[in-house]
Amino acid sequence: METELILTGAFLGAGLLAYVIIPGLLVVWDRVLDHIGGREK
Repeated sequence: METELILTGAFLGAGLLAYVIIPGLLVVWDRVLDHIGGREK
């Protein structure tokens, strides 16, 4: 039973991390591309 709780907690934690980190990485990558491209949009 403890194993199931650990797996559930790990799954939820990973989901929250992905929900926060992925948009952050997209924002950082967009800024990096803007900086490299000289903001030619």
